[in-house]
This record gives sequence, C-alpha cells and structure tokens, in this order.
Amino acid sequence: MGGGKFLRGKERPRLNAKQLVLLILAVVLLMLALLCALGLHRMRNTLLTQSAAQAWRGESEMRFAQLSVFLPNDSLATEDDIRTFRQSLDSALVTASLEAPEGGSLYDDAYSGTASLTVENGTKSVSVKTIGVGGDFFLFHPLRLVSGSYLTADDFMRDRVVLDENLAWALFGSNDVAGMSVTINGLQYPIAGVVAREDDFATKKAYTDDVGMFMCYEAMNAISETKLSCYELVAPNMVSGFAYGLVEQNFKPDGGVIVENSKRFSTFSLISVLLDFDARTMNEKGILYPYWENAARVCENHAALYLLGLVLFSIYPIVLTVVWLVKFLRRTAERVGEEVAESVEQKIEENKEKHYTRTGI
Repeated sequence: MGGGKFLRGKERPRLNAKQLVLLILAVVLLMLALLCALGLHRMRNTLLTQSAAQAWRGESEMRFAQLSVFLPNDSLATEDDIRTFRQSLDSALVTASLEAPEGGSLYDDAYSGTASLTVENGTKSVSVKTIGVGGDFFLFHPLRLVSGSYLTADDFMRDRVVLDENLAWALFGSNDVAGMSVTINGLQYPIAGVVAREDDFATKKAYTDDVGMFMCYEAMNAISETKLSCYELVAPNMVSGFAYGLVEQNFKPDGGVIVENSKRFSTFSLISVLLDFDARTMNEKGILYPYWENAARVCENHAALYLLGLVLFSIYPIVLTVVWLVKFLRRTAERVGEEVAESVEQKIEENKEKHYTRTGI
C-alpha cells in the first residue's frame, strides 16, 4: 500500500476541461500571431524600392539612410537646386570628417518628374505616361531588365529611352528591341533597354497605367515642361537623423514631404502609422505621390495591421505562459521544500537511531 501511495504522489496533475479549452485557445492565438509575424516580415521585404540603403552599403561598415522628398505640384524646384544641395551635402560630409573612397562617392541620388508623351513606331502611336529621370534612378528602382541596359547618371547620350514590356509589345510586338528607336515629336530616340514592371501586390494596386517609359529628365523637359516631383537620396547616417537633417535643412521646399525609407517599416514607425491611420489617408499638401510611394504606403498599412495583430494575438498566450510558469515554479519550490524537510527529518531520525545504538538511551 505504501508503494501505491508513493506512485500516486508522483502522478502529474491532469488538465480539466476548462484548462484544456484555455490551452487550445492559447495555441490557436499563437498560430495567428505567427501568421501575423510572417505577414509583417513579408511586408517589410516586398518592395525593392525601399532597399537602396542596403544595396549602396554593400559590405561597408558605415550606416546609410535612404530618403525621398516628394514635391508639391506647384514646386519650383529645378535641377540647379539639386546641384546646389549636392554641394551642401559634400561640405557637410567633409565637416563630419567623412571621405569618399578613391574614385567613388559616399552618396548617390536620383530625381524624377512625370509627363504624358506620344510615342510612335511607324504607323503605331501610343500615348505614354513617361517618367523623366536624372541621377541613378534605377539604383532606387531596380526594375528587372528584359533586354539592353538602364539609363545612368554617367550616360553621355541624353536622348535614350527605356520602355516597359507592355510598351515594347504595343509598338514592336517584341520585348527584344534594345538598339532600335522610337519617334517622339518627330525626333528619333534610341532604346537603351526594356524592363519588366514590378509584380508585387502593392505596386499592382498603385500602378494603373497600361504602358510606361523612362527617359532622361533633361530631354523630356525640353519636349514638354516637366516639374520635378521626387528627389531620392542614399547617404551616410552615422547617427540616427543625420541624413534626414541635412535634407530638411538644405533641400526640402515649402510643402514638401520627406520620407526616411530605410526606417519606415521599423516597429516605432509602424506604431506611428497605427496612431495616425485615418489622417494619413488624407493628402492636404498638394502632392501627387508617384506610384512607388503609393505602393510603399499600402505595404505600410498592411505591415502596421500585421504588427497590431501580432501584439494582440500574443498577449493571451504570453500571459497564460507566465501564469503557468509561476505556478510551476511555485509547485517546484514547494516540492523541493518538502523534500528538504523530509531529508532533514530523516537525517534527524538516523542520528537518533545511531545515538540509541551507541548509548542505549
């Protein structure tokens, strides 16, 4: 009987019906939290347009930030303003004791504006929403090349264009057209390359045009006066806010909006999105955001909701785990205490028995 009593004392307590339901609920919520974590990770890595800082940094130990300035529709900013800002940026980096590598640069930038142009190939004519680009635009927008090459800041030829696949097929019935030409306003423009449009869900929602084209901003502005709408920069960011401060002090026009792309999906930034969820849908600054920024804002919204779901779904499993852990530690402490007490009592009894054996008392 003593042995049976001992075994029963070692049996693990079984879960009752209520505890089992709570455990199942915790597992379900934990799985939902995991799905939210996966969704948050996906949103943070959906858009290549938000990863220029990582691409520019490479294997360098220096920290970089990617920033975008979106200009109001009535902005008078010009390429001269960008050149002036570059001089300010160079001076600030020298003041901060930062030296560019030999033959290289510590920063890179791009700018763009949009206009509608009529593009022709023989008897075929298409009205195209065209993005005029300057600097290294395709560093910030690494669209997949189907054929040919990008436009770069080092191009000597300022009259080349890049077509997207849809426009290439509409004009030529093929996407292998690098080296051929299109006609705009009676002038021939060589095709540098053909790119594929982004296929992520956010860009598909934001980009609503059937066909598209990229050309040098200078050349496009000569055809049709085009206002600058976006300036993008990747620059050293030794301390948080350094690059942002330089842009804010030296470039931001009245009414412009600065976005630090490289931190927009951080936890604190997403919390700000949640707190400002309604107001951020209202655009009262007279800014027509380009499609890539609209896509980024879609991903921000989704990421913020995934973060909220992750927090909410994690609360109960965490609380339940803490409660059970406290109970487990308490039972363990009680059991250890009982075992210690029994051991001490047994030791006392053994000492008494030894004393009786020696003395008979």
